[in-house]
Amino acid sequence: MRKFAYIGAVVALAAAASPAAAVSPASQATANAKIYKPLTISKTSDLNFGTIVLAGAAFANETVTVTTAGTVTCGSGGGNVTCGGTPTAAKFHLVGSNNAAVTVNSPSFNLTGPSTLSVTPSSLTQSVNLGATGNTAGIDVPLGGSIVLASTTPDGDYTGTCTVTADYQ
Repeated sequence: MRKFAYIGAVVALAAAASPAAAVSPASQATANAKIYKPLTISKTSDLNFGTIVLAGAAFANETVTVTTAGTVTCGSGGGNVTCGGTPTAAKFHLVGSNNAAVTVNSPSFNLTGPSTLSVTPSSLTQSVNLGATGNTAGIDVPLGGSIVLASTTPDGDYTGTCTVTADYQ
C-alpha cells in the first residue's frame, strides 16, 4: 500500500509540474511603421514690411501687418502711419514624403535697429499637407507678420531673423 501511495504522489507531483496549455488572444496585435523621406525646408522670400512713414504728431499702438498674401494693412486708418515700398510675405518651400502632414512653427522674433520691434507672425503653428507631389514639387508655406509702432519709434533700418522649423506630424 505504501508503494502505491508513493507512486500516486509522484504522478500527482509530475502533473502539477507540467506547463499549462498555451493560450492566444481573440485577436493578435498589428505592427505599423511610417517611413518618410527627409523633410527639407528652404526660404524663397523674406518678410518685408516695406517703407513705413510715421506721420502723426503723437500716437501709440499703430499696427502694420503683412498678410500671407503679401498685402499690407497700414495702421488703423487714422493717418498716423503711411506704408509704401514693396511689402512681401516670407515664403518657405517644403519637400518630403507624398501626402505627409507637417507642422510648421514660427515663433515671435524681434527686428533690431535704432530700437527693438517685436514681430508677431501671422501664424505661430501651421499644419500643412505636402500633397500628392510632396517628394518632387513640394509646397510653399507663406508667413506674414505684424509690428506695433508709436510716434516715438526711432527712425532707421530694422532687421531680424525669422526662425522657422518644420517637422512631420
